[in-house]
Amino acid sequence: MYKRLSKILLMAVMISPVVPLSVAAEMSVTGNAGVLSDYIFRGIPQDSGVANGGVDLEFGGLYLGTWIADVGEGIEQDFYTGYVQELPGGLYLGAGFTSYQYSDDFDDEYNEINVYAGWSSENLSLDLEYTDGEYNGVFTELVNGVEVDKGDEYGFVAATLGYGGAYLTYGDFTDDADEALGNYIEFGYSLDVSGFEVTAAIVHTDAEILQNEDDDDETEAYISIHHSFDLM
Repeated sequence: MYKRLSKILLMAVMISPVVPLSVAAEMSVTGNAGVLSDYIFRGIPQDSGVANGGVDLEFGGLYLGTWIADVGEGIEQDFYTGYVQELPGGLYLGAGFTSYQYSDDFDDEYNEINVYAGWSSENLSLDLEYTDGEYNGVFTELVNGVEVDKGDEYGFVAATLGYGGAYLTYGDFTDDADEALGNYIEFGYSLDVSGFEVTAAIVHTDAEILQNEDDDDETEAYISIHHSFDLM
């Protein structure tokens, strides 16, 4: 899907790094910029050596933003909006909408509704995500060596357990994307270095679109460096 399906970072990139979870009384506008040694979104590699950046606006739990990445054969631009409500005891609930757009022929458009919830303490956190989406293309599945069209609807569920700077994520695609995009596990560690967020991670996926003639799964590692800054 992805071309790589935003966001992920979005989501990628989006749910954790991009969506602010603090409810503020005043409007804030922040920017972010960075580089990825390999851009891997929801387990699917997009491109290598990817520069990216975005702008986010937040007001009292409401958020609105955009994120752009150079994916070699085109530009990915994500648009997202939603609301996050903090609850007592370190809990939060949120819902939003995300659109993944691509220039040239890198990939087709993805539009999805996102629902998420989580809990955090001083060192431990648990984040859950459910997504219902539609792809402006067709997912396929190999049946007896023949590629068969399945449809354009997909679901995505994920859980991330964090402890300190370390995190472990399991994500799984469903509906028409269950075989093509499969499921993945990502383990990584993030730390702050002079105001820059540095993350190193390893990702293992069984996505059918990545498997070679021997039907092997794929494992990759990446490093990301990002910096966020206030614009207003």
